[in-house]
Amino acid sequence: MNKETVPSQAEKSNPEGDPSQLSPELLDKIKHPRPMDDVIREQSPQERKSNPALAPEMIDDPTDD
Repeated sequence: MNKETVPSQAEKSNPEGDPSQLSPELLDKIKHPRPMDDVIREQSPQERKSNPALAPEMIDDPTDD
């Protein structure tokens, strides 16, 4: 089987001509995501401690809000 005849996973779940469309607000959020720092600062201390992507220094730093 070559790549041209096998549909990708995205094509299987969202075939062309699918009537369901994303709202303009959601598309804007996808195209222009919020800065990651802002998202992390809004998390609760418990969420930050359980986040494996954050180093301990980042968790213990006080926010400058």
